[in-house]
Amino acid sequence: MRYSFKRKNRSLPLYVDSVGYNWNQEQILRPNGYPYVHWLHTQEGSGKIEIDGKEFILKPNSGILINPYVPHNYSNITSEWKTAYFTFGGALATEVLTLLGIGEYLYVDELDEDIDCFIQKLSTNIKSDDTYYPLEVSGDIYSFLIKLKKYLLKNSPSSSKYETIVHPIVKYLEEHYAEDIRNEDLASMICYSTQYMTRLFKEVFHLSPYQYLLDIRVRKAKELLANQPSLSIQEVCYLTGFDDASYFTSVFKKSEHMTPSSFRKLYYKK
Repeated sequence: MRYSFKRKNRSLPLYVDSVGYNWNQEQILRPNGYPYVHWLHTQEGSGKIEIDGKEFILKPNSGILINPYVPHNYSNITSEWKTAYFTFGGALATEVLTLLGIGEYLYVDELDEDIDCFIQKLSTNIKSDDTYYPLEVSGDIYSFLIKLKKYLLKNSPSSSKYETIVHPIVKYLEEHYAEDIRNEDLASMICYSTQYMTRLFKEVFHLSPYQYLLDIRVRKAKELLANQPSLSIQEVCYLTGFDDASYFTSVFKKSEHMTPSSFRKLYYKK
């Protein structure tokens, strides 16, 4: 079974774009990625997915979460490959994934049973006429992401290293995003080399510290654009740590696939 929404409530923090359960999976080639966050796991058989120059085997009870516009391909290994999947977006989708520390993708090699149950329930109730159902689903998606975060913490390269090295960096970036921050500053703060600090950070988040910082800045810029219409684009640029409006616009557009001005118009239509 597969179901795709043609009309979506884009004002919700999180909403479902499509869902499939017990799906006879075909080959998919996405050189430009997919416009929504995508979760896929194997129910029967096995398949393989190629992403970020790596290949992962999706055996039963293993899955992967992929962020929007991340290039990837997947295909069957066994003659029959049955999968469950759902795709989602929302006003806070990017922010939630960033706050949870989920990078461009997250491979999960052993699922909790309730993840499959969640998608089965989603596929069964998806046509519900209940006015409040989309709100319930928005909360359910968040709970699903929290489960993935728990997996990430439990299976991080080293929980102790995360606590002593990566966590202080994340906290510092969240609090000082508007300042001029260099990798050398972060490394000296935790008394490790720049190379080691960067490598460990990327092991946890699949992002460099600088890329993570840019994600925070874009998130903060979106908050200002949506909540403070009196601020000019240039003021938003400076308040979020960018020192050049052209570069700010370029980074914002790459992340959100629209300019800061276009994003603001979603909230303040003239």
